[in-house]
Amino acid sequence: MAKPVADSHINRAAVQATNDDASASKLSCVKKGYMKDDYIHLFVRRPVRRSPIINRGYFARWAALRKLLNQFLESESNADEHGQVKKQILSLGAGFDTTYFQLQDEGKAPYLYVELDFKEVTSKKAALIESCNQLRDKISATASFSRERGEVLSDHYKLLPVDLCDIQQLNGIIALADLDPRLPTFIIAECVLIYLDPDSSRDVVGWASKTFSTAIFFLYEQVLL
Repeated sequence: MAKPVADSHINRAAVQATNDDASASKLSCVKKGYMKDDYIHLFVRRPVRRSPIINRGYFARWAALRKLLNQFLESESNADEHGQVKKQILSLGAGFDTTYFQLQDEGKAPYLYVELDFKEVTSKKAALIESCNQLRDKISATASFSRERGEVLSDHYKLLPVDLCDIQQLNGIIALADLDPRLPTFIIAECVLIYLDPDSSRDVVGWASKTFSTAIFFLYEQVLL
């Protein structure tokens, strides 16, 4: 019975390694001028130069997400008497994504931005954010950091560890992250569900559908031909 456990650890490590590869590819894309990201270089230890087709692919991926994300954030439906709408973004398998920091620079950050990933990934990201003033200044002066737990907690940004295969953990995240299921929510699953087994993928989508009353589920995956 030990073999499945070992295989599980190997698969988990392999999935986590895709985070470093994706970050390096995004940096390559930025350096070639396809897109703007003033923060991704802070998460890349070994820059690489990708081929043009890889750069263009990452640009298309980034552009598609940002177009829909901006439409969601700029929508004024269900505004209160002050013309404001509280909105949430929930990023599943966020890795070293820097969208929150970019939205802060653009003045478009939502009321709440929550990032979830394996503890091994969130611990590294929490440490990087805490140790880098350029990142930490975008969070909050009162934010709490825990490298051991892999957490960053502030009023409007939260980074939390979770195994997406465990729906009970996702249920617990709602309270821990102060997510409001009644608020408009943009859920990001960018090259994430393909690494889960089919049942777990269905469970995640089903959980999102049942949990949030008004939500957009942005799914971007590789297509195997």
